[in-house]
Amino acid sequence: MGMYDGKAAGGAGGSEYIQILSRWASIGFALFIGFAAWLLTAAAWQWTVGLILGYIGYNLWLCRRYTLPGAGELLVSLLLCAGLTYVQAEFSNILYHLLLMRTALRVGRRRIGRVTAMVMAAFLAATLAATGISVGPAEAARIAFNLLGFSLVAYAAARLDLFLAKQASDDQQMLELIKQNDRNYHMALTDALTGLYNHRAYKERIDSLPQYVLLMVDIDHFKKLNDAHGHLVGDKVLVTIGNIIKLSVRSGDLAFRYGGEEFVVVLPGTTPQMGMKIAERLRQKVAEWEFESGAGRIPVTVSIGMAVRRPGMSSQAIFEQADRALYRAKQLGRNNVQPYSKVGPEVAVKFGV
Repeated sequence: MGMYDGKAAGGAGGSEYIQILSRWASIGFALFIGFAAWLLTAAAWQWTVGLILGYIGYNLWLCRRYTLPGAGELLVSLLLCAGLTYVQAEFSNILYHLLLMRTALRVGRRRIGRVTAMVMAAFLAATLAATGISVGPAEAARIAFNLLGFSLVAYAAARLDLFLAKQASDDQQMLELIKQNDRNYHMALTDALTGLYNHRAYKERIDSLPQYVLLMVDIDHFKKLNDAHGHLVGDKVLVTIGNIIKLSVRSGDLAFRYGGEEFVVVLPGTTPQMGMKIAERLRQKVAEWEFESGAGRIPVTVSIGMAVRRPGMSSQAIFEQADRALYRAKQLGRNNVQPYSKVGPEVAVKFGV
């Protein structure tokens, strides 16, 4: 595998930002080096300015493409830096340090030593080519100082890479924990059998709605169905009716399995007339559905009670009204929809009352 194969530990998030920022900093320092060489009319300043223009153009091209440091950039930049060292451009050693920093962060801790060795070798070769094999004490001290600087930059990059990798790991663990908590919370509010909201969810969400139509849906003779056909068939009926409810209500409505064979549907911002139409549509879909078992078709119907919550009413009061309306629907023969009314169960309530 090559030096840049795979994704380095520090190659994401904050590390990428530092790598790009380091490249822009190199462009700024290169401008300063070229301007200083031209202003001071340094020896071979034309070569310095030419190399600087090449360095700036190449790095601007990389920045425009938003390309992270790679092997190609390392080689090209090292050649340009070595050329600046060869013509003895002042402050060119800074470009080595910035190149080493962004490349070291890119390759990760395992390959920092190899990159550092390459940068040191390029610097030494260019320096010795410019000054000759025999160097004086001052030049030797300058070389040693830069080599020490490369080592410190490599060490700092390794520590920074380790910190960023740990930070990324902590962030990932936190994200997973948040997702898991969300999943647990969703499961705590969801009925495992039907996929509808459960009783707890009803208690949590109902008080925040000031005005709505409430439908209480109960499967007729569900106990007899379980006794006659078994609980597996009963569960299948519950799941099917849950799906029918999902398909019968609007996107902003809320559907709950309240308990056993009882469902609750909340219709926010709905008129009583519209609530009756939705309830009747739901009742009719259940009555027309083909419920099958090993013994053939099973007739299944639901009774529905409806009540309207208006401002000033408590959620408990509207629930009791819907429950009374459901009781009246059962008293009137089941398989029908009844709105809440103060009249007794012996009186048939007309549509819309």
